Amino acid sequence: MKKKQTHGISRRTFLKGVGAVGTASLFGMGFPNVILGKNTVDKSKLADSISLSSYGGSWQENLTKAVLEPFEKEFGVKIVQSSHGGEEEILAKIRVGGGGAYDIITINESGFYPGVLQDLFEPLDMENLPNFKNVMDPLQKPIYDPGIKKDGKIRSVPSIFGTTALTYNTETVTPKPDSWAVAWDKKYAKKVSMNELAWYRVFTTALYLGEDPNNVKDWNRLWNAVREQHKLVLKYWGSGMEMQQLFTNREIYLGEFWSGRTLNLKDKAVPVEYVIPKEGASTWVEAWCVPKGSKKKYTVEALLNYLLEPEVGARLSEITKYPCGLKPSAYKVSDTIKNLPDFDPTGTLAKYKFVDYGYKEKHNVEWTEKFNQIKMGG
Repeated sequence: MKKKQTHGISRRTFLKGVGAVGTASLFGMGFPNVILGKNTVDKSKLADSISLSSYGGSWQENLTKAVLEPFEKEFGVKIVQSSHGGEEEILAKIRVGGGGAYDIITINESGFYPGVLQDLFEPLDMENLPNFKNVMDPLQKPIYDPGIKKDGKIRSVPSIFGTTALTYNTETVTPKPDSWAVAWDKKYAKKVSMNELAWYRVFTTALYLGEDPNNVKDWNRLWNAVREQHKLVLKYWGSGMEMQQLFTNREIYLGEFWSGRTLNLKDKAVPVEYVIPKEGASTWVEAWCVPKGSKKKYTVEALLNYLLEPEVGARLSEITKYPCGLKPSAYKVSDTIKNLPDFDPTGTLAKYKFVDYGYKEKHNVEWTEKFNQIKMGG
């Protein structure tokens, strides 16, 4: 089934990694309590099992190796897994299934946002998540969580994140680009491919022009820039596979893409590199959250706290090939992690721009109509 292409995890390819090492500690072999960070987990309060839904495929395999199997061995809790194909699907399942249909889900931030507005997720008991201090500051109270503004309560924990930035052919695009301006360079006419979604056209163009993509002021200037770029675009792409084929066949030299798919291309000897332009790039985050009505919230929070352990975050990054949401100072950053295209050694995420989904949803119909007019020559 073709997954809906939204700003999030369902539209990215995760690379298959090595198996995770998950050996049981002494605390997991008969002791009543497990020390986790500064917190003590009361094993007598843990459920025998919890239900989890994630995106399936290679992503879920990697998640299982990096986090779920080691947690099961450490705590003796069985994680019953299922999968969903996209954000709308899992949100509908939570609404229809009622309380307790799932104990925990993973969802990208674009699906998490409407889920919070629909009151589908439980606020987290932060006393059970002492490792939350390891999370990078920009991800602790992000703009994609409208619940924080409403009541100050946190409803998700970030696992990994990434960007939609610039992929380019190293043999034909010189010198190495550092700006979105290259996607408006006439010497690459008809060798450019950009995402077909109108809100991406608004977001990236705003960054290129130095505008706030979540509060555009000069719309005439922005749409004129979209119009100018349209003359250079060979094709607006709608799927990652389509974009990979364009690069593989040398039909294009550069475009807006994802780091995971770029790494796939490099593994197949396609001469491409990935760069986050100096103006920044739109950023996605995979959120873990507890659906309303779960009767096993304490056990799920033990899992969430485990996810935020330094060694677990590092293992997740190495296996998925995406950086985890922990402060680089909180865990051992291996050479593999340092070389990940989306890794930010500063931990500030200064170039990582989050989408204000309230702003996007308010204007998306209007933007789509305008972009369609431009594609028709308007």
